[in-house]
Amino acid sequence: MKLKTGFIEPQGKIKKYAKHCIFIILLVGTLAVNGASRSLVESPDITPNPLRVGEKLTYDISWKKIPAARRTDWIVEKTSMNGEDVYYIHSEMKTRSLFRVYSFQRHEETYLNPITLSPVYFRNRLQDQKYSATVTIDFREETAEYVKLSRPKPKSPERRETKVIEIPVGTQDELSTLYFLRSKEFELGKTYFFPIITKGKVQKVTLTVERREMIKSKALGRVKTLVLQTSAGDRFWLTDDARRLPVKAESKIGQLTVKITLTDVEFTKSSD
Repeated sequence: MKLKTGFIEPQGKIKKYAKHCIFIILLVGTLAVNGASRSLVESPDITPNPLRVGEKLTYDISWKKIPAARRTDWIVEKTSMNGEDVYYIHSEMKTRSLFRVYSFQRHEETYLNPITLSPVYFRNRLQDQKYSATVTIDFREETAEYVKLSRPKPKSPERRETKVIEIPVGTQDELSTLYFLRSKEFELGKTYFFPIITKGKVQKVTLTVERREMIKSKALGRVKTLVLQTSAGDRFWLTDDARRLPVKAESKIGQLTVKITLTDVEFTKSSD
């Protein structure tokens, strides 16, 4: 299949890279936590809280300069769930038309406590070619109820996986993580860890604050950023200001770099 950049990639290889670029948006590497790492859960929050109702961020995901996918994250409203005040946050990601050999869509929702920065409830609905699945996580004080419903094909019998997971304080889901990171103070050169539920289990994630860097952003112009590096060597850029906007991310797959770029910032309603 010939692409616009003038090179030819086997269909299987395109699917492999397309699928990877869909899932690297968090850019979090996992490994055993060493003694020099600090708990990000216990680290101070920045003041004021950078999260604003109505904030809508759009990202382009590309590899070899080919548009692969688009993602939109939206803090829809402040509401309540189980008697708690929460932010309702919605995220949508789908492959672009150039990747018609690989079709993927994902819709995530998290209900995030604005004080503790911990999720109350998470839902992920995805369509990966003919495969479909819905994952829900109901967070409680020391446990989380995990439910996964999936079908390998549209007419296949539904598979159900249910389990109760013991969780440490401050455990994040795959969407709330981005907002949790934005709300924390970081020190240059320090390494931090925090827990997250991914693939049905709790994992420890580490991030090192590598450097400060001035970059040019399509959505924001020239901005100062904090560069966070994961244990896997991937990088994630946050604006070094009161907004803490995720503006850029990069992940290496062999010699290939997958890039995630903030392309638009808008507010759909006035913040509270």
